[in-house]
Amino acid sequence: MKNRFALEYCSAGVALVALSALAFGAVLQNPQGQYHLPYSPLTPLNTSSSESLATYAPLKLIDGKTIQLRSEDGITYIFTLTADTVFCNGETKVTDWSYLKRVPKKATITVLSPDVLNPTALVIWDKEPSISTENGQIDFTLPPMCK
Repeated sequence: MKNRFALEYCSAGVALVALSALAFGAVLQNPQGQYHLPYSPLTPLNTSSSESLATYAPLKLIDGKTIQLRSEDGITYIFTLTADTVFCNGETKVTDWSYLKRVPKKATITVLSPDVLNPTALVIWDKEPSISTENGQIDFTLPPMCK
């Protein structure tokens, strides 16, 4: 009886681990969401926040004043564009946002905001971030900065 209980308990544990791995694998294939960076990689001088926010999801709308990203769960992330916003088309820095209209609908865009409370786009990449796990820790890396 004890062996049967132990076997069922182990089987449930293995199933839980397998489902967790599948769910994380699905996230890696089509990432979207937000990640709070405990540091500010590119903080402008007029920002007092020591933390940044990276948002990554498919593009919903861009109009020159704002960019909107859409998530599968219906959340729309809205960021203000400013004269200081940097646009990265691959590894090349471009002067405007028009290239984003050619990004495929399901492709992930990454927006870095220097302040969690003030959703202003500091950098916009037409790429997704790199997300992996090692030893139970999530490794989140922004796309390379364009030149």
